[in-house]
Amino acid sequence: MKSLRLLSFSALLLVLTPALFAAEFGVRGGRYSESEQDFVGAEMLFDLGAVNINPNLEYVLDDEITAGTANLDVTFDVGQFARVRPFLGAGVGLQYVDDDFGDNTTEPLFNVLGGVAFDLDFIKPYAQVKYFRLIEGDNGNDDELALTVGLRF
Repeated sequence: MKSLRLLSFSALLLVLTPALFAAEFGVRGGRYSESEQDFVGAEMLFDLGAVNINPNLEYVLDDEITAGTANLDVTFDVGQFARVRPFLGAGVGLQYVDDDFGDNTTEPLFNVLGGVAFDLDFIKPYAQVKYFRLIEGDNGNDDELALTVGLRF
């Protein structure tokens, strides 16, 4: 039984190793249009052909609250036009907010996004628009539009 688990783990490791080395690291920044807050973030992009898996974190730059999101997005390359690559996608995530009054919340969210990436030789700048909405939001501030620019390496 132990050898079967070891064999299964080794096979899984061999299958996933190329995907890990094909990952691109990225940094991003932008603005949430509804709340008028700036944010910075980091991401990994796993390129699986026309489909990409994009886990990412965003941290809100605000002195009065600690807030951010952790997302897992899946994007689809719409096409490749020279070095320009438009994409569409969707994902799920968690939003964390901790204000100065000791209240904190963590809520699930979903998002849809679209953007354009530029495939340069050593760096890949991109711009995207992401709409996200809290799944269980019950107040008037449960959706947001994020305007983002970033660089992938």
